[in-house]
Amino acid sequence: MRIPVLAALIVPVALVSGAVAVYSTSRPVTPAVRTYYIAADEVTADLAGGADPATRYVNARYREYTDATFTRQKPRPAGWEHLAFLGPLIRADVGDTIRIVFRNRVGFPVNVHPDAVLGHGRAESARATLSAAPGASSAALGADDGGPVPPGGTHTYSWAVPSEAGPGVDDHGSVLWLYHSHTGQPSSDEAGLVGPIIIYKRGALR
Repeated sequence: MRIPVLAALIVPVALVSGAVAVYSTSRPVTPAVRTYYIAADEVTADLAGGADPATRYVNARYREYTDATFTRQKPRPAGWEHLAFLGPLIRADVGDTIRIVFRNRVGFPVNVHPDAVLGHGRAESARATLSAAPGASSAALGADDGGPVPPGGTHTYSWAVPSEAGPGVDDHGSVLWLYHSHTGQPSSDEAGLVGPIIIYKRGALR
């Protein structure tokens, strides 16, 4: 059994002196719900000279807003300006819940898909279901991203952050994942809709 250093130091003193040793421990960390308002927007592309000026070229980009009206874009902190075209930075601790209110404002179906282990548990469960019942729908594998959101549509995602999504012993307290659009359509996967997720050890963001 692993014993905290403070307890190891105090217990012998109490036993020798007969006094009651009183010491404080940190309170349990309460998981947080971290809410982000993110839209897929059309952004005018900055093309090199020689492009036809009569033609408007656009990119699709994830952008963060202050609330569910999606009328006021949330400024990106100066320390994260280097993210450039990437979507808003999503941050959470192990044990938290990431809540994303998403609005699709581009002309084709897109969504927000959490990469790797943020959807690992449900994906593994879906694969087990498919293995046990070969006739089951493969759509179950997309349960963690809600499927395509049509143009003009809104969808709210809720992802509980499992321990396997957090940093390992060599990750220095945090680990980087990506979120992106993943609807099975080339226009979605190649549209430029991608952003970073940083997951910290439990209690780090308090």
